[in-house]
Amino acid sequence: MFGRKRLFQLDQRLQLCASMVREGCKMADVGTDHAYLPIWLVKQAKVEKAIASDVNLGPLQKAAMHVKRYLVQGQVDTRLSDGLELIFPHEVDDVVIAGMGGELIAGILAKAPWLKSNEKRLILQPMSSAEELRCFLAKEGYAVREEKAVIADGRVYSVMRAEYLPQQVPKHPLYPYIGLLDGSTEESRAYIQRERNHLNKKAEGLQAAGRVSEAKPIIALIQELDDLLAKPPCEKTEGESV
Repeated sequence: MFGRKRLFQLDQRLQLCASMVREGCKMADVGTDHAYLPIWLVKQAKVEKAIASDVNLGPLQKAAMHVKRYLVQGQVDTRLSDGLELIFPHEVDDVVIAGMGGELIAGILAKAPWLKSNEKRLILQPMSSAEELRCFLAKEGYAVREEKAVIADGRVYSVMRAEYLPQQVPKHPLYPYIGLLDGSTEESRAYIQRERNHLNKKAEGLQAAGRVSEAKPIIALIQELDDLLAKPPCEKTEGESV
């Protein structure tokens, strides 16, 4: 009925997520929608097993259809689950949560304390509220070890790889806003510029309200971002913690 299908291509956002998944691991894609990411990883022989989960039945039915269409029923399991509630520690090494708001991602992680193991890896791509997500990760002892920006459909996003390493949590004042991005790629410069604009609007609002003392630390952050943007982009690999 389904036959052999030519494999699709992931968009740039999901391609970046895929690049951070470990070779030969078992992975879960939470909020999978069409299950494109786990299917692609299995078909590329990058992962052994994958779980494609979603909280809504409609998207999960589409995911199951695609699993059959691409003949990966034995390797990709579709599962109706609210976040990670019905996914168990022995089943996965790497967890991908992409395409959700940062606060929703944080809520999912908070309900899965078994992720606090240095054997687990989180690949996270927030659509919004990335600042709140980075703050949550830092508070809970997750260190972002790699972070890169990507432009897809005219919008700039950040993809971060985190592990439970409480002693290595970044503490720089700019970290909640730009993570490990340093402006060495055009994509990260676009991300930094966006965050700079947001902070500038916040500072202007505080100044207009007469709250000058509250605006001062924000203005200092803006200056640091301006210093990053003043440096020309280069070809070095960005976004990996040392």
